[in-house]
Amino acid sequence: MAAMALPTDRATEVLAVLAEATCSILAEQPLQQRVHRLFEVLRAEMRFRDARLTCWLQSAMPGTVRQQFYSVDGWPYPWDDELMRRVALGETLESRTIVVSNAAAPGEHLPTVQAAYLGVPIRWGPRLWGVLEFRAEHTHCFEPAHRDLVSALAPQLAIAVAREGRQLVESPAGASDGETPAGLTLTPLRQQQLAAIDRRLEAMLGVHELLSLLLRRALEHTGAESGAIALVDHEAGELVIHVYEGYPHEQWRQLPAHHRQRLSWDRGLAGRAARLGRALLVRDVTLQPDLPPAGPGARAELAAPILVEGRAAAVIILDSSRSNAFGEEELAFMRALCERAAYPLHRAIHYQNALESANYLGQVFASLPTGLALIDTNGKVLRANPAWYALLGMHGERSHDPFHVPIDLVETLLPRLQDPLHLTEFCAASLHSPTENRILRLHLVNPTQELQILSAPTHDSQRRITGRLWAINDVTREGEAERLKNEFVSIVSHELRTPLTSILGYTELLLNREFTAEERRQFITTVYVEAGRLSQLVEDLLNFSRLEAGKVKLNQWVTSLHGIVTELTTQLHTQLERHRLLFDVAPVLPPVFIDRDKVKQIIFNLLTNAIKYSPRGGEIILEMREAQRGDLPGDHPPGRFALVAVHDQGIGIAPEDLSRIWERFYRVDNTNTRRIGGTGLGLSITRALVELHGGRIWAESELGHGSSFFFTLPVATEPASGKKSGAT
Repeated sequence: MAAMALPTDRATEVLAVLAEATCSILAEQPLQQRVHRLFEVLRAEMRFRDARLTCWLQSAMPGTVRQQFYSVDGWPYPWDDELMRRVALGETLESRTIVVSNAAAPGEHLPTVQAAYLGVPIRWGPRLWGVLEFRAEHTHCFEPAHRDLVSALAPQLAIAVAREGRQLVESPAGASDGETPAGLTLTPLRQQQLAAIDRRLEAMLGVHELLSLLLRRALEHTGAESGAIALVDHEAGELVIHVYEGYPHEQWRQLPAHHRQRLSWDRGLAGRAARLGRALLVRDVTLQPDLPPAGPGARAELAAPILVEGRAAAVIILDSSRSNAFGEEELAFMRALCERAAYPLHRAIHYQNALESANYLGQVFASLPTGLALIDTNGKVLRANPAWYALLGMHGERSHDPFHVPIDLVETLLPRLQDPLHLTEFCAASLHSPTENRILRLHLVNPTQELQILSAPTHDSQRRITGRLWAINDVTREGEAERLKNEFVSIVSHELRTPLTSILGYTELLLNREFTAEERRQFITTVYVEAGRLSQLVEDLLNFSRLEAGKVKLNQWVTSLHGIVTELTTQLHTQLERHRLLFDVAPVLPPVFIDRDKVKQIIFNLLTNAIKYSPRGGEIILEMREAQRGDLPGDHPPGRFALVAVHDQGIGIAPEDLSRIWERFYRVDNTNTRRIGGTGLGLSITRALVELHGGRIWAESELGHGSSFFFTLPVATEPASGKKSGAT
């Protein structure tokens, strides 16, 4: 009983294979995929070495009568077409001792071996639709059940081949598109050629290098005279030409990488191949006016897309001046080449994108004005940008040495630190509490600098802490702006409050009580003087605001300084109760090109300052003459200038304050200046007006012995022209 059950089980197994193979043949897929699936199903049962399907399709297109499909990983030996013809004549041929001989590529030699052969004709009715062949390395591989299995599949294969031929005849693409039907696989020689290309592709990471290799091999193995490879920009609907050979230079000019030639994918065979995602062939473009060739003089054109993740990433374009230069064999080769190039191209594109991203991030990292440093868990600086070293005042060569934040940073900054312990505690806290963000305001001296340091934790892909990121910003200007704002509020509020108190107090007295005529006159005079102070304060603020905004325009004319001296004498007469104003004016003064009102304001500001800061009286000298070379500071611009100076015998300015008197809202902090008052804007406004004319202003002083202020004005080079200037 057991001996009889064995054949039944074997038959059941073969029938199961027959059912699965039939499903593969009749599936709704391209014929090539169905045939490959059939070979996979049969290989598991028959253990053959390779297989071939030769079929004849009904098609109006020349050159597509016979197509051949080969199993993957084929044997590097040629098929015996004489055996195939014998099978085609009507016999099912099974041989156990066929001889396969050398078919290696040039320079290679393969031994002659014996093999088993099985060939079955595919017939239905009077028509031969194809031949199905198998070869095996073991001479006793094929069983009688295998011959029956393959013979049972013949009608199903005939149906599949007939349906494919009918679709080619009825399809509009077959009549007008010029594309070759899918389905061809490769001869052993083609497989060897692709295997050699595979080894080269695996070693490549550059996109340009990879595409260049693909194009050269495609040209070599298809006989094309010219070709190109374009990457596909799906968002723009364009093909971006990356490499090309054989085309005239004027067609696709050698362009830089950032400006490659772009073609619309709405025109030409390559664009259609990119959109459809399959290889297309036109044997004679003169018969296809709607598909202009890529190159001039081309007759045959082949376009094969390289599919990455289901859509075309690149298109290989091949052209030939010979019609029918490309056939099924070249089309099959290009399909296989594109399939094998898909993963290497995908990898190369990702590598290039990663490289460009890294390069871009590296440029951003190096160019940021914010100092950035990556620090490991032990405080060692792994990487820092140039701004990090520059903000900390370290030399560039220090960046090549190992550097530890807790030790080396404190040591480097120690001469400039006001509170070294503060920085040490910050570094220690950042290392001991690695999950927390910390901020430090670091005050440095020599030169004065204020840095803000942000220390934040860094993590790897598993969210484990790998160290810290330090970001350093120079906030010296922000701190100065905050200081100026506070000083402005303090000074202006004080300067406003003082005259307002007097005005309100005296006007209240005048309203509520009766006074003699002399007393009322004194009160009204005081109110008038204090109102003048308020008016001057507002005027200073408005002038400063306009100067800061660049809205002050000079109305410049050729002018004599002698007339300005006369006007200032009358204007200052009421303020010279304790002072004597002396004039040291050269008898011959060259005319100057100035805004008369602005220069009067400059001199008036300096003279009132001299009066204000000489509370004990004394002489005030106004000097005017043409400047000589030795009179001017080293950074003074070249040219002819008039020199104006104001000398007083007042309280003077300390050396450490002399360089800061031009700053807005800056006032020397001592008893005298606090008593005298002022907004600290007068000299800032004066300096801005002088520099607006193209001159320079500077000061010399000795504490307790008076001060001298000097400024220059440009001499009119064409005094007779009298031209007005619109300088701003």
